Amino acid sequence: MKFGITAVTLGIAGIISVAQGFATPFVSKGVRNGGTSNLAEIAKDFGLQNIHNGGHSQLTSALKMSATVDSTGFNTRLDSVFRSAKERGEAAFVGFITAGYPTKEDTVELMLAMQEGGTSVIELGVPYTDPQADGATIQLTNQIAINGGTDSIAKCLEFVKEARSKGLTIPVVLMGYYNPFYQFGIDALATESAAAGVDGFIVVDLPPEEGYKFVNTCAEKKLSYIPLIAPTSTDERVKYLLESASSFVYCVSVTGVTGSRTELPSDLKEFIGRIRKQTDLPLAVGFGIGDPSQVNQVAEVGDGVVVGSAILNAVDAAGPDATTEQRAKACRDFIKGMVGGAKQSANAVNQASQVGRVPKASIPEKDESRFGDFGGQFIPETLSEAFREIDVEYKKLKNDPEFQAEVLRYRKEFVGGPTPLHLAPRLTEYAGGANIWLKREDLAHTGAHKINNAIGQALMAKRLGKTRIIAETGAGQHGVATATVCAMLGLECIVYMGEVDTERQKLNVFRMNTLGATVVPVKNGQRTLKDAINEAMRDWVTNVRDTHYLIGSAVGPHPFPTIVRDFQSVIGKEIKVEMQNKIGKLPDALVACVGGGSNAIGTFHPFINDESVALHGAEAAGLGTDVEEGHCATMSAGTPGVLQGAMTYIIQSKEGQSKQSSSISAGLDYVGVGPEHAWLKSTGRAIYDAVTDEQALEGFDLLCKYEGIIPALETSHAVYHAVQLAKKMPKGTDLVINLSGRGDKDMPQIAKIRGVDV
Repeated sequence: MKFGITAVTLGIAGIISVAQGFATPFVSKGVRNGGTSNLAEIAKDFGLQNIHNGGHSQLTSALKMSATVDSTGFNTRLDSVFRSAKERGEAAFVGFITAGYPTKEDTVELMLAMQEGGTSVIELGVPYTDPQADGATIQLTNQIAINGGTDSIAKCLEFVKEARSKGLTIPVVLMGYYNPFYQFGIDALATESAAAGVDGFIVVDLPPEEGYKFVNTCAEKKLSYIPLIAPTSTDERVKYLLESASSFVYCVSVTGVTGSRTELPSDLKEFIGRIRKQTDLPLAVGFGIGDPSQVNQVAEVGDGVVVGSAILNAVDAAGPDATTEQRAKACRDFIKGMVGGAKQSANAVNQASQVGRVPKASIPEKDESRFGDFGGQFIPETLSEAFREIDVEYKKLKNDPEFQAEVLRYRKEFVGGPTPLHLAPRLTEYAGGANIWLKREDLAHTGAHKINNAIGQALMAKRLGKTRIIAETGAGQHGVATATVCAMLGLECIVYMGEVDTERQKLNVFRMNTLGATVVPVKNGQRTLKDAINEAMRDWVTNVRDTHYLIGSAVGPHPFPTIVRDFQSVIGKEIKVEMQNKIGKLPDALVACVGGGSNAIGTFHPFINDESVALHGAEAAGLGTDVEEGHCATMSAGTPGVLQGAMTYIIQSKEGQSKQSSSISAGLDYVGVGPEHAWLKSTGRAIYDAVTDEQALEGFDLLCKYEGIIPALETSHAVYHAVQLAKKMPKGTDLVINLSGRGDKDMPQIAKIRGVDV
C-alpha cells in the first residue's frame, strides 16, 4: 500500500500522525515487538525514499508506541499524553502544585492555567503535616494549605471535579504520603477518585512491599500507580518496582528532597538508561529541575520532565497580595517558558516504546517487619537500599558473638552497667502496697538509658562504613548520648532538635556542643520531637550514601524498632537477673514511661512471654486527654495510621493529619509511638495509662522527697503511675520502675514553672 506522502511535505510529526491510523498493519512487520529491520519497508509504504535527520529513531519509537498504546485500554488520558508528546517530538511536561496553595480559591484556576501553559500531566499534591521527602518550598506550601482548610483527600477530589467541569482535559495524578490515603479508605479512594476524574497516584512513602493492595485496588478502576525509582535503587529492586507501573515511571534524579538545583547530576543519562533496560514504559524525571535548559537536558534522556518547586516559586513571585487571576497568569507564563525546553532533538535517547500495561503487584512472601498489624516499612524509595543494607548487616551482628561481646564490654566499662536495682523503702511505705523497686538507668553514663542504643548503633554504623551520624532528640538525652559515642569513636555528629526543645533543654544543647556535635534547631511544624525526626529523615534521604541515621527511639520503619529494642533489652535482662538474685523470683509488675517507647520496650521485651509479669506504660496526658491538642497520650486517645515509616497509633485528625501535642516533658512530646507498643496494646499484653503534667510533677516530688533521687520529667510520669499501681497491689508483691533518666536537665524548666530564678 502506498500513501504517496513525501518526507518534505509531511515531516516526521505528520508521518507519526498518519501512522496512528495504520498502526495495526505494522505489527506484522515487527514494530510492536521493537523490531526496526523492516522500517525502510514501512517508510516506503508512506512513499518515503529516505529517512534523515534522526527521523529513523523517532519514527521507530512513535510507530512502536502507536502499535501498542491502545492495546491495554488501561488509562486513556495518560496513554494519550505520552503518545501525543512523541508525535510532537517532545518530552511530556509534568507539573506539580500543592492543592490549596496559596489559597484553596486558587487551586482550580492554577490547574487550568497549567493546561493552558502546555502542561501534559498535573501532579496535584495532597497536603500533609509530615512531608519527609520534600524540601523547604513544598514543606511550606503543605503547612499553608492545611492551615487554609485543605486538609483532606475529599477536598482535593473536589478541586479535580470542579476543574473537569470547567474544561480541564489533561490527566491529574494525586501525589502525597500514604496516611491521608489510608485514612480515606483504599476502596473508597479508588471509587471516588475515578468518579472525580483522577487518573492515578504517586505515593512517596508506599514501597511495593506495603502497597500491593493499593496498586491492585486502583488497577481495578483503571487508575495508574506511578512508582518512584531512585539512583540508589538496585537493578533487582527496579524490576520489583516496575511490577506496579501501568502508565509511566517517575525517576528521581537525585538522592535528596524536592527543590530546584543549580545543576543536574552528571550521571543522569546513565541512570535513566539503566531503568530503560528493564521497561518500555515512559520514564519521567523529576527533582531539581528549575529552568528551561534543565528541562531540555532531561528531555534528551527521558520521556517526561517533572517540575514542582519552580512552579510554586513562580506563583509566589506574583506577590502575597496577588489575585487568583494574577497567580494563574504567573503560573501559565512560567510553564510556557519551561515547556519550550521539552523539545527533543534527533539524538534523544531512552525513549519509550510502550504506554499502558495492566499492573500486578505481588504480595510479599514473608513479612518480618510487622508486629501483628503494626510496623512495616513505609519509606521513600531513596532509602530502600540503605534499609536493606541495615537489615542484612544487623541480622549478622545480632548473631555475631564478637559484636555482642563488644557491646556488652562498653555497657560495663563505658556505661557503668549493670546499673543497680534496689528497693525504694520509703516510697514503698508511702504507697502502702507492693514493694517498689528502682532500676537505676539514671546512673548510666550521660544520665539515661539512651547510651545503650547509641553505642550499639554507632558500632554498627562503623561496620557499614558510615562516617557521618545524624540523630534526632527531644529531651536531649539521646542527642547527648549520640554526641558522646561519636566523640569516643571519631564520627561526625549532627543532631536535629525542635526549636521549642532547644529552649527548654538548653543545658543538654550545651552538653552536645561541648562534645563536638552540631545541633540544628528545627523550626518547622510544632518545633518538637516529631519535627526533629522529619528533618533528620530529610537529611538522610539526601546523604544516605555516607550517613547513618542513629534513631533514638523504637519508632520508624523496620528494622529500626527491632534494633533499638534489642539494644535497650539489656535493661529488662538485667532486671530479670537482679530480681532473681535479690528475691528469687520475677517481679509482679513493670512500669516505664512511654513516648516513642525505647526505655519501655527495653524493659518489657524480655518479659513478654512471662505472663505473670504485668507490663504498664505511662504516657503523657499533658493538660488532659480531654483537652484538644493538649496531650500526647497516643495509645489512650490515638488511632491507627502510618507515621514516619511505620503503622502505629497516632494522635491525628480523621483526615490523617498529625495533631499538635503537649507535654511538660520534651522526651514524651510525640504524636506517635513505637509499633511494638501498638501491638502490645492491641493484644492486651501491656496496659498503657496517661499521666498529666500536674501528676508527673507530683511523681517528681515523691521520688525527690522519699528516696533522694531527682528523676527526669519523663521518668516522673512512670513514678507517679507506679505509686498509684502499688497502692492497689497486695503487700508482698513486687513492682519495678525503670528510672530511665535523671533530672539534672529539667531543673531549669522546673524552677521556671515554680517561679524560682536559677
